[in-house]
Amino acid sequence: MAEKKAPGLPLGARVVFGVLLVVEVLIVLFALEALHLATWPAFVAMILFFVTHENRGEISKIILGGAFGIINFFLCMLFTSKIAHYFISFGKDLATLLPVMIYVAVFVFLIVVLSETIPWLFNSYAFMYFSVAFADLASFMANSGIWIYWLATELVAGTILIYGVLGILKLVASRVAKKAPQ
Repeated sequence: MAEKKAPGLPLGARVVFGVLLVVEVLIVLFALEALHLATWPAFVAMILFFVTHENRGEISKIILGGAFGIINFFLCMLFTSKIAHYFISFGKDLATLLPVMIYVAVFVFLIVVLSETIPWLFNSYAFMYFSVAFADLASFMANSGIWIYWLATELVAGTILIYGVLGILKLVASRVAKKAPQ
């Protein structure tokens, strides 16, 4: 038998939530663009928070795990740059790919093994940020220090977006409660 879910917000409250969320997103987007910062580290945090159905217990795991994933992306690039020359006999492409594969294998293994011991660092959020950072590899290749900006953006703007969502939810829920029959 399917489990019954609690009813969501009424349509009017969802509209208000949506409008306020769009305003928050646009303000953060504008601020990050004005500072010439990548927006993905902040918005991935907010998206992951929505994926968890706004579970407050996941906030520290999202933020700290995300930061850990970005740091591990940098460490992977550093590891690759230091040992790629050992694999050059396999050709340039494989010389770069093999160290990345080794790092990814170790990182994934550690996430599996340590996810219950150190869940705020070794978690799926860390691997998500690690993976998404590779999607912006061109930016890293153009400026190897960019990961520091990604990290700061994730920590500051990601946290702002998540707590902004919570604030909007609280505001909307209080309006719904005031309108509810007593």
